[in-house]
Amino acid sequence: MTKFRARHIWSDLGRLTRRFATKLQGSTHMALDLEPLGSVRRAEGVFEQLQSRILSGVFPAGSRLPNERDLASALRVNRASLREALKRLEYLELVEVRHGQGTFVRDVSGSSALQVIETLLRDPRTVTCELLRQLLAFRRHVALHVVELAACHRSEAQLERARALLAAEERDGHEPSRALEIDLEMNSLLGDASCNLMYQLVTNLFTKLVRRLGPLYYNQQRDHRRSLEAHRALLDALERRAPSDARRILELILSYSEEKILREVERLEAAGQIGPRGVNRGGPAETPRS
Repeated sequence: MTKFRARHIWSDLGRLTRRFATKLQGSTHMALDLEPLGSVRRAEGVFEQLQSRILSGVFPAGSRLPNERDLASALRVNRASLREALKRLEYLELVEVRHGQGTFVRDVSGSSALQVIETLLRDPRTVTCELLRQLLAFRRHVALHVVELAACHRSEAQLERARALLAAEERDGHEPSRALEIDLEMNSLLGDASCNLMYQLVTNLFTKLVRRLGPLYYNQQRDHRRSLEAHRALLDALERRAPSDARRILELILSYSEEKILREVERLEAAGQIGPRGVNRGGPAETPRS
């Protein structure tokens, strides 16, 4: 994997070179290591910085955020922008506003917002092998039921879409980025074919997850022929309306990809490119393998 490709995975926050180490001083005071913001997207910038520090544990659960005046001063924004950002954090159930006491950080596990799952993958400080194992296990549990529903409820139009995707994979699947796009389209198709809105929404989340993790698996070392044969077998199960066969085939596909992804994530964490220990300790990180 190239260095550019690894950066692409974790580039959403765009601040991987900045180091910060914030510690609690006493029970309620936090050191303010926040980046002053420019004139554009101020509320968005405040939201992203505070969310990042909450999810990474820099602002731990139960702690009180600095008061509005100190936060606004550190970020060089007005209080209106700050309050807008705090409202978004409250909506995601990441903070609790206690009138007369201040704003307190909530435990991430108490949030019901699916957006938090996607956000956890945006910041290299929060990405760990354990987090990826939990995410992939959740994805597997949902995806296996989705494919069973898809085998039962798929339409002829959806089968035609699947056949077109398989033809595209036969033609272009040897190219990693194209193979990733084809798989993303197939994930969306399976969600649609489940005929269940809740599963469709969660599948959309997993599509984003696959896109973000893609370069860890969709590379020149990927066995294109093996993947193609597995997808042919999956299409056959969908055509035959055979949910148990579709589930069995998808289990094999997921096991293979999960093993590859976790192996690379373990290497990145050991190299200090992801995880709180590596990112906070400073120093150059190892360049990912190509």
